[in-house]
Amino acid sequence: MIPFCYVVFTLAVGLAEATSKQPSPAAASLASAARYLTVFSWLTYPFVYMVKSVGLAGPAATMYEQVGYSIADVMAKAVFGVLIWALAAEKSAVEESGKLLPN
Repeated sequence: MIPFCYVVFTLAVGLAEATSKQPSPAAASLASAARYLTVFSWLTYPFVYMVKSVGLAGPAATMYEQVGYSIADVMAKAVFGVLIWALAAEKSAVEESGKLLPN
């Protein structure tokens, strides 16, 4: 778990820097949401993995494990993808309005 925790920590710190460099408050808010979603979804996987370690067994444990991985995957991929799309759209809108151009 130590390497995994290091990766999650590095993601959180790296995405904090990215959040502070956004061109608008809306973009910063979207980047912050992406940051928290990334950390939350990454931390979901070890807990789902431990489902079979808490006394559950058989088909019920497999079902909980599959549901947990499915929820984590949807958060980590689909929801994150929509957040990135929204962030790109916001940054494009800021760029088109000329706010990124030097004075």
